[in-house]
Amino acid sequence: MSKQMLVLQLCCPHCSAALTQGNRVRLDAYVKDTNQDGEVSLSAVFGEYAVESSFDIPEGAVAEFRCPECDTSVMIQVYCRQCNAPMVSLNQVAGGYVEFCSRRGCKGHAIGGQGDIDDMISMMNKKFNTPYD
Repeated sequence: MSKQMLVLQLCCPHCSAALTQGNRVRLDAYVKDTNQDGEVSLSAVFGEYAVESSFDIPEGAVAEFRCPECDTSVMIQVYCRQCNAPMVSLNQVAGGYVEFCSRRGCKGHAIGGQGDIDDMISMMNKKFNTPYD
């Protein structure tokens, strides 16, 4: 039996540039603690927390993420319920958005839609071809 994955197709909330490439989401980031800036590649598979970057991001460090196309911040004024670090928000191409914590190692995240849980369940059912939609 194969494992099905929810690969998030994400784009910039400012310029709408596609950020998902294959199973990776490409962003730029600055880590104040180490004064480093560069490209970061996050897993686009929902629930998978793999991170690759052009520089070392220490566990627990907070990054400030930007769109690599328009160089605009994708940080929002919402704080992680698990660790109180700022959250990042990206739009889903099909509608809705994804928020995730900017702290390395924290698993705080959320998928949001039009404010309707039925819309989000419908999206998941369509992705996994379940008969409940």
